[in-house]
Amino acid sequence: MGYVSPSSLMDIFNLLKACCSPSCNYIMTYDGTFSSLASEVGQLKDKSSDVKRDVEAATRDGMTPRSEVLGWLSSVQDMEGEAESIERKYNQKIKCLCSFPLNICSAYRLRNRAEAALATIRELKQSAEFTKLSDNLNLTRSIKMPTTKTIGMDKVFEELQRHAKDDSLSVIGIHGMGGVGKTALLRRFNNDFPSETEADVVIFLELSIDYKLEEVQKSLFDRLSLTWQDEVTHRDRATKLFRVLSTLKFILLLDNLWEPLNYQVVGIPLPAPPSKCKIIFTTRTEDTCSHMGTEKMIKMECLEEEAAWNLFRNSARMDVIDADKNVRIEARDLVKECGGLPAALIVLAQAMAPKKTWEEWIHALTIMKDTPHQLPGMTNNVLSILKLSYDRLSSDNLRVCASYGALFEKGSWIYKYNIRDYWIGEGIIDNADTILDATRKTQFLLGILHAASLTVRVDDVYFTMHPMTRAMILWVQRECGKKENKWLVLNREQVKEENWRDAERISLGVNQIRELPETPQCPDLIFLNLEFNELLSKIPNGFFLHMPHLKILNLRNTSIQELPASIGNLVQLHYLDLSRTRITSLPKEMAALVNLKLLSLAFTTSLRIIPDQLFSSLRELQWLDMCDSYTGWREGQIWEGGVSFEELESLKRLRVIGITVSTLAALQNLCISPRLAAFTCWLYIEGCRDLTLFDIPSKDFHLENMLEVFCIRLHAMCELEEVVIGNLKPILQSLQQLRLSSLPKAKLVWRATFPSTLFKLEIDGCGAIDRLIKLEGEANGSGETVITIFPDLHTMVLRRLPELKSLSDGERILNFPSLKTIKVEDCPKLTKLTLVADGLKEIKCQRSWWEQLNWGDERTKSFEHLYNPMNID
Repeated sequence: MGYVSPSSLMDIFNLLKACCSPSCNYIMTYDGTFSSLASEVGQLKDKSSDVKRDVEAATRDGMTPRSEVLGWLSSVQDMEGEAESIERKYNQKIKCLCSFPLNICSAYRLRNRAEAALATIRELKQSAEFTKLSDNLNLTRSIKMPTTKTIGMDKVFEELQRHAKDDSLSVIGIHGMGGVGKTALLRRFNNDFPSETEADVVIFLELSIDYKLEEVQKSLFDRLSLTWQDEVTHRDRATKLFRVLSTLKFILLLDNLWEPLNYQVVGIPLPAPPSKCKIIFTTRTEDTCSHMGTEKMIKMECLEEEAAWNLFRNSARMDVIDADKNVRIEARDLVKECGGLPAALIVLAQAMAPKKTWEEWIHALTIMKDTPHQLPGMTNNVLSILKLSYDRLSSDNLRVCASYGALFEKGSWIYKYNIRDYWIGEGIIDNADTILDATRKTQFLLGILHAASLTVRVDDVYFTMHPMTRAMILWVQRECGKKENKWLVLNREQVKEENWRDAERISLGVNQIRELPETPQCPDLIFLNLEFNELLSKIPNGFFLHMPHLKILNLRNTSIQELPASIGNLVQLHYLDLSRTRITSLPKEMAALVNLKLLSLAFTTSLRIIPDQLFSSLRELQWLDMCDSYTGWREGQIWEGGVSFEELESLKRLRVIGITVSTLAALQNLCISPRLAAFTCWLYIEGCRDLTLFDIPSKDFHLENMLEVFCIRLHAMCELEEVVIGNLKPILQSLQQLRLSSLPKAKLVWRATFPSTLFKLEIDGCGAIDRLIKLEGEANGSGETVITIFPDLHTMVLRRLPELKSLSDGERILNFPSLKTIKVEDCPKLTKLTLVADGLKEIKCQRSWWEQLNWGDERTKSFEHLYNPMNID
């Protein structure tokens, strides 16, 4: 081996050093690279965890992660693996030797891998800001529902569709009685939902009567394909539902809501208009619509007669209807019994489909009128459905209130004041301080029944009951058909004494009854109505002997002339109506009626004798109506005869009085009695020979003490010349009705400063009246052409006024802003309608008078479209 000098070795070393120095420096400084890689990987893992969590949540919510997100997560997973591999080799081959590599080439390649990984990781971090992690729910847009026929519902269906397309409406409520077709309408809407709309999903939920929160949430989870977990709280489920539905344009259809649904608790976002989202629901109760934030309510009505006939014919194949004219007539009558209720029409059609003979159809009509539950399917598919509304009333008292509608004739209009009086007798309305309080409570209770679709409002004072609702109540009260005689409600039928024994309520009004059973055994009877049996003139002596629990007795509009002594057996009686009877005296046995609350003797014009101290025995009496009745009030000593006002004053519970007086002394005594004046609601003054001027209110008679009087009638006074509405304040603010009749010399004069609250003005047989009212004082001198003195007047009746020429006073035109009805009869000189009445709805009159009006007059011509024919008996 040759010799190498030291200087040569140094040269070689320096040459190697010069060659390797850049690479060695590169290797020696890669600690920073691996440190940066570890930091970036940690940040990427954190971001990846956030994205994974959101993707998992979206997946649980039934949504599909986007491909770019899944690809990014896959790349992240790959880079995490690469970083782990680099870190492992670094720890094994370099870090353990104090960062000095034994194999420089291997270390060089490792650092290159690290730098490449670092660049990729940084790119992944930058691309992690996704605008959308997942696509919409993987949902079926709508699911078809089975439905029944919707014949006759096209108009309301079009209305629903129109409102559903209106972006300004978000919550729509459909309400109506059971069986009217609300579910069929909503299902048709669901099935016919137009494909061109922007909604992402249509959700149909049919709720049970007493649905639970969990039940509603579970149904929504299932429909949205969300994962249900039993251990999750209601609140967390609501949060998830809210999050998912907030991303969708949804149409939520809720069928059969009995109680308001709390959107927030369930997790349903309440759409804020303008919005494509809608919540549409059906309910039987109008109150539910109000509590659900409804922006539009749709009332589902029963079908009109022809639509009902078409639904009946199309619900079952019945060739016999076309083949037999007589069967077709009976079929038409059967359809009318359903009152246009679709559920009843469909059930009836199915029941009658196999009936081929006229006799079968006749028998079915008899059953439908009296006991419809005997027809196949009627109990389960109609009456039981309607019963749900009855059962859902919040108290037994309300169910009693509803039941009263079934005691009236089918289809009749029920006067709310008659119901009020019955409810006083029943004890539902008790201790009302004024007649106004009693009327308001009646209206409140009726409002609940109307809202529950158990009664139907006709107008402000009348309501009715659907025939199938009435049939349902009778079926319920007869223990679901087990005791048919428990409630006897018969019209135009004969009395059968044997049916009375098990009866609790008997209503035989509007019949042709001439005779009553002698001594009927009625141990459970609490209600007996015999009104409008005008042929009934006598009640047998023993008739009331065996009715120990009778509470309500109505004999109104019968021809009875006296009550039997057995009336004294009715010690539980609360209500006795003898109005418009021919009774001449009250028996002394009535003193036993110590629980009587309401006694009506109104329009008993033949009543002359009332036993002394009879009234003072009726210690529970709250309501006494003697309008157009007894006038024999005692004015002096006891030997003069008659009933004293002191007797009435002794009745501590008395709150409402209707009274008739015929002398100035009786009127004076009435008005100065603090209790009687305060409780007088109806004041009838008739036959006062010395009365020539009557002021309302009257200073002479202290009429201003009668703050609760709402009706004043002045009748048959030949010397009365003026009826003056005076200028005191207030002008009897409760006065609503003023009736002037048979006053040949009287004129109506206005001297007041303040408008009157009068609601109805009736003038009949007042021969001297040539203008409606004579204006005096400030009204006459006001200089105004148009004057309003009766701003609340609703009805004006003008009858037998031979000199009446004008409805105003000279140049002063009267304005009646609230007037709805004018009735005119036998007013031959009234040829112009000189008044202002922008709200007038009808002028009821005879055609002969209408045709003789001066239609050339501009004001008269403005009313030419308001004619309503009136038949004069």
